Amino acid sequence: MRAIRNSYKDCARPADKDEKSGPVNRDHILLRIDPRRHKILADSQAEESDVSMSFEELESFGDKDSLREMFHGINNYNQMLKERITFINPYLTDVIPFTRENLYLICAYSGNGKSSCAANVSYPLWQQQKKSLVISNEESEQDILFRIACLELGYNFNAYKKGRMPIAQQREVAKLFPFIAKYVKVVDVNAKNGITTKAEGIMNILEKVQDKDYSCVMIDYYQLITKSIKSPNASTYEVLNNLRMWFGRYIKRSNIPIVIFAQLHSLGKRNNKDLDSRIKDSPTIYEAATVVIEMIPNFENLTTEFLVHKDRFGCAGQKITCGFDRGRFIELTDKHFKQVQDDKVDELIQQLGVSKPQDESEK
Repeated sequence: MRAIRNSYKDCARPADKDEKSGPVNRDHILLRIDPRRHKILADSQAEESDVSMSFEELESFGDKDSLREMFHGINNYNQMLKERITFINPYLTDVIPFTRENLYLICAYSGNGKSSCAANVSYPLWQQQKKSLVISNEESEQDILFRIACLELGYNFNAYKKGRMPIAQQREVAKLFPFIAKYVKVVDVNAKNGITTKAEGIMNILEKVQDKDYSCVMIDYYQLITKSIKSPNASTYEVLNNLRMWFGRYIKRSNIPIVIFAQLHSLGKRNNKDLDSRIKDSPTIYEAATVVIEMIPNFENLTTEFLVHKDRFGCAGQKITCGFDRGRFIELTDKHFKQVQDDKVDELIQQLGVSKPQDESEK
């Protein structure tokens, strides 16, 4: 409001008075200049009226109407749990209900698998022909679809990024794009002059899908939302903090869960056990989230721990360890560990340039 007043500071200012009607409300003058202020004034008036509470209203708690509202809330919660959908794989789904009216915050250090995790969220939903939306301000739309196609075909996405994937395999991947794109929609950083880096762009996209046939929305990743059209001089912290408050209101009226991927601070704060202090730029997003998970990969054993720091469903403190196989988070079994060891032996033999010993069963 201050910015609007300053921009019109020379208008109708001398005496704040109208010759015919006497004293003039400056807000009314500005309304004639900028009709958008109707909404601003209405919002501010609503905020003022919302803080009033009478003694009668306090005493009405426990009456028929308030009890009916609480019973309705219980039924709504039970229905919400019934509508849970697959979260990455069956093992994580059993522990972490993935359902509407929830904000899932998944945190990891740079290079520790945030984009891989986003693909793993989309992949089973695509298999079930459920729509998901990926709002990306890091990876391109083709890379997002490429990752999911690699999960389906069992190919290594990193081999493609390093230029080691054969052209024949890349063609196989590309053939899946039309089928994946039918259910996995993407808005990437190249769309509309970087719409995914602007807070208002994120809000606008989410408003468009809140009542549509989407199963979930993912934002990868949070700290790259650095701009605000309404507040161009705001710092990254201010932009993200305002967006955090908006998210808190949005999930209460949305029919879909929101998954936000956030980056953790560099090595300097890794020893701090409190996750919120390790979230880069805007730790307050921790408060808005209903479920908070930290991803902790072990690159030696090809496993990833999903540590639940916060959970409205009562699972805080639990740790689910998954194997990591060609981009997929899978059940951790002895077979996975054996495969990891066999792959290491094969790699060592290849480096040494010697032939692999023949297995007795192959003779």
